[in-house]
Amino acid sequence: MTTHPGSRAQGLAEHLNREKLRFKADVRRLKALGLTESLETGYRLFPRGEAPMAVLRSSLE
Repeated sequence: MTTHPGSRAQGLAEHLNREKLRFKADVRRLKALGLTESLETGYRLFPRGEAPMAVLRSSLE
């Protein structure tokens, strides 16, 4: 989402090696926390969502 705003859920899920429905559920959780917004197509991560995502990315490396 950070580097691919407006991308479809299927493409983002594949990029992250995730199942689409689980990915979308996670995005809904982030949206409930005010960290993402839904676009006409895809999603965008709000700036305040960048810090948690950076931590998550570093834990996956």
